[in-house]
Amino acid sequence: MKKIPELIFLDTNVYLIGAVELESPEGLILQWLGWEAPNDNPVGVIISEELINQITRVAKRLKNKDWSGEIIGRIWQNFKFFYVPINDFELAEMEALGVIPREDVGVYLTAKVGQSQCFISANHKLIKILVQQTGEFECLMPSEFVNKYLNSLK
Repeated sequence: MKKIPELIFLDTNVYLIGAVELESPEGLILQWLGWEAPNDNPVGVIISEELINQITRVAKRLKNKDWSGEIIGRIWQNFKFFYVPINDFELAEMEALGVIPREDVGVYLTAKVGQSQCFISANHKLIKILVQQTGEFECLMPSEFVNKYLNSLK
């Protein structure tokens, strides 16, 4: 059995897709972490103000503010989370480098500052950039994470 990372980062798209499609790889990850109710899963999820703001902004645009509040509430109440502050100077510095798309710098820094062992995203382009440019943590699509780690738990 493969050792599951102790600290993971879920990109905004994982929360949004998983909240709508509980049987999707994204939904399976959220369920495993305790989406429906807190559980004894020891894996920590890294979050930041930047991630919460992105979830809020996109969820309101896709559905409504109540849905965004429900998603954030489940994170706060049900997950073992680690909140990390993002330094504005570091954010601006990283944006200026232009290595990572500007809209993704905040989530990348959240994972980096939180010392994530695995970055999970449905954004193919971002995953490819992170693997090629930084190599700081394992980067997986939700289906890859499920196949590599969760399927071995069954």
